[in-house]
Amino acid sequence: MKILERYILSEFVRLFVLASLAFVLLFLMVDVFENMNAIMKRGVPAAKVAAFFLYKVPFILSQTAPIAVLVSTLISLGQFKRNNEITAMKAGGIRLGRVLLPLLAAGAVISIGVLVMNEYVTPSAMRAADNLKAGWSGAQGRTLSSTGMWLRTQEGILNIRQFDMKKNEVHGITLYEIERPFTVKGRINARSAAWQGNAWVADKAEQWRFPAKGSAVVKEALDLPINGIVPPESLAGAENMHKNMSFFALKRYVDGLVADGYNATRYKMELYAKASFPLVNFIMALIGISFALLRTGRTAGYAVGIGMSMVIAFGYWVVFAISKSLGVAGVVPPLVAALFPNVLFLAAGALLFGYVKE
Repeated sequence: MKILERYILSEFVRLFVLASLAFVLLFLMVDVFENMNAIMKRGVPAAKVAAFFLYKVPFILSQTAPIAVLVSTLISLGQFKRNNEITAMKAGGIRLGRVLLPLLAAGAVISIGVLVMNEYVTPSAMRAADNLKAGWSGAQGRTLSSTGMWLRTQEGILNIRQFDMKKNEVHGITLYEIERPFTVKGRINARSAAWQGNAWVADKAEQWRFPAKGSAVVKEALDLPINGIVPPESLAGAENMHKNMSFFALKRYVDGLVADGYNATRYKMELYAKASFPLVNFIMALIGISFALLRTGRTAGYAVGIGMSMVIAFGYWVVFAISKSLGVAGVVPPLVAALFPNVLFLAAGALLFGYVKE
């Protein structure tokens, strides 16, 4: 790497690290205030509190990386422009593309890094944070895998394939009734169950009994209460646990739902969003370059760069949220909804970049 590329990258990386640290601290401060009452009330040890918030850092980094890239690009190029360094580079016969290539490459590397982190680091870190919180809040033990949600109950082990908290329904229920030391004495299978005010009730279910001696016995039951599932308000967080799954784990979960005939539109939307959102880091680098170089005058300070970054990032989040809502509702295909914000902002960045004078 030549001196020029190192100089440009060093300025960008310095600003990116500072911006990332600032956003992490800001998000952690908000999280601390949200959880402080519960932590103080239950007397959670300081070590567990520190671990809980540290486990959230990878998720915060992945969510704030695009705006950190945008801030870093706008401010670094703004400083070069304000100090006439870009003019000096051009006068020295250096093409503008050589100046901008390190920033675009950095955006691409960050996109790949976020994808890798979201696959191998963030899911396990968020599961650890959820387990710590469940430990001090007394929440029902739960685990999410490609086969759905697994819950420990007094009756045994419960598997739920899908949640719909808007309708207060759960789908794909299997309850393994276990007696000590670890013997399965029965199993209940139900396609769905709805909350009836004080219990989850399956319209139709199969009850299996496995006696110590003899053959298994099965019978059909109507309006069967499913014991061991907490009320809907306690399952609100469980409905969104799939957001903490890795891409390939969520894909296996979606494939299983589709194979069993369940509506997986919401989960498909989340799956495609996991792949598309990290790519916005590269797009934000392109947009930052275009805005920085198209600005006239010498108003290229930190305040201007941060202000423009907030406006652009807010615009992307609005488009992303609307598109995601349309995908979840089934108005547009989930894949189209996930790709649309990136395609729109990439086209806008490319269009603006076309106006940059070499």
